[in-house]
Amino acid sequence: MNTLAATKTLTLVRRRLNGSVDPLALWANSHHFQKAYWAAPEEDFEFAALGAARTFRAEERQGRFASVREALDTLNLKITGDSGPEFSSGVLVGGFAFSDRDIERHPDWTVFGGGELVLPEVFVVRSKGSTWLTHVEGVNPPPFTLSFDNNLGWVDEVNHRDDAEYLGLVSRALALVNDQEMTKVVTARSLSVPARLNPAAVLERLKIRHPSCATFAIAHGTQIFLGASPEKLVNTDENRVETAALAGSRPRHEHPGADARFRAELLSSPKERHEHDVVVSDITEALTAAGVALDPPASTGVMKLRRIQHLHTPIAGTVPHGTHILDLVCALHPTPAVAGLPRQRAQDWIDQNESMDRGWYAAPVGWMTLQGHGQFRVALRSALLDEHSLTLFAGGGIVDGAEPHHELAETATKFEAVLGALDLTP
Repeated sequence: MNTLAATKTLTLVRRRLNGSVDPLALWANSHHFQKAYWAAPEEDFEFAALGAARTFRAEERQGRFASVREALDTLNLKITGDSGPEFSSGVLVGGFAFSDRDIERHPDWTVFGGGELVLPEVFVVRSKGSTWLTHVEGVNPPPFTLSFDNNLGWVDEVNHRDDAEYLGLVSRALALVNDQEMTKVVTARSLSVPARLNPAAVLERLKIRHPSCATFAIAHGTQIFLGASPEKLVNTDENRVETAALAGSRPRHEHPGADARFRAELLSSPKERHEHDVVVSDITEALTAAGVALDPPASTGVMKLRRIQHLHTPIAGTVPHGTHILDLVCALHPTPAVAGLPRQRAQDWIDQNESMDRGWYAAPVGWMTLQGHGQFRVALRSALLDEHSLTLFAGGGIVDGAEPHHELAETATKFEAVLGALDLTP
């Protein structure tokens, strides 16, 4: 665990900016080894977090949430300058590994560790017509660059629809479900492609193509974990918590009639509704166990994304006084939407049977304030980018009635959230 002495108080200087600043341009032009970017267009919220004034890190995956949560208690801050909303200063940004086991498989996630939250040296956030800059006292903020190179770079063509190994993985998972050893298992696969990409250009494309998602990037030097997540793991504000169940899917179609038929098929499918209901039940049970007073159940609808649509049920409630967002993250992860049920048995099976290391894929990524409020998303529709390659991740829930080739096609559709931004899909 990397923390600085609790006795040392760090001073942050906050000011409200008059002109317009592009957080992505700041992120793109920053030479900091650690930096993060977040954009949720439909929430009108975007920030760049540059550098690391304090790092709260768990090297090991076992106990990662508790380790980081405990280390945060050593943070002493003084905020000077302009007054502003809670999210405008002292925000910590980061994420956690999917599994509680350290796995040595492709790709290499070592630099990301078991989990970390970082207090940046420079933080610029834009929301609802206002822009705020916070920086560590004594650190000069970078020039407010107005543009960046949007040349995408290159990436090899790839066949993302064939994967015999994944078909075998799904078949093994389905056998366990059919034998009633598990209710659900989420199987995932990776796809590595030679590439030399401009990460900022990728992020700009993801942000534009997926405005209902949270486009994110967490960089450690040239190794960058990025994506456009549609799934909100937890959002807290004051004493309220919001999350959602997102499971069960069908592709989108450019023809309105065909798209509507896919939607109707999704809503009426016993297999998809069962998969979704499993997730709803588990999330509500986990939140209730954490002391959340849940609102009356909401109806299930369909979230329409660019290339795929999912069954979607909002879940919200009131949290007990003193509840920290990391307490809720720990209670909810991994949901049955990304692991299965029973949770631990499904996660153990995934660790033992998938040929890759999920790393931070399908795990919590997000931000929080000093008061313990904020938002974490499930890191789906994501990829790990380095100087020479792009590794994509996608998965699907295996329940009774699943069919391996259909599940393979679903992962291919999910790959297209990123591949489409690279002009590699129709």
